[in-house]
Amino acid sequence: MTTWTKSFTREAPKTKAQLREMLAEAVRNTQLEPKRPPQAKRDRSEKAA
Repeated sequence: MTTWTKSFTREAPKTKAQLREMLAEAVRNTQLEPKRPPQAKRDRSEKAA
């Protein structure tokens, strides 16, 4: 059976300023591509009527 070991070092905790900067960057990255909801096609109901 395999034994799992941790092979990484723990990073220092982030300060509030660092966390705010990370959040601001994430918000900027997500606002670059605004997604619009798909519009309903109206020609189907007019043809059926």
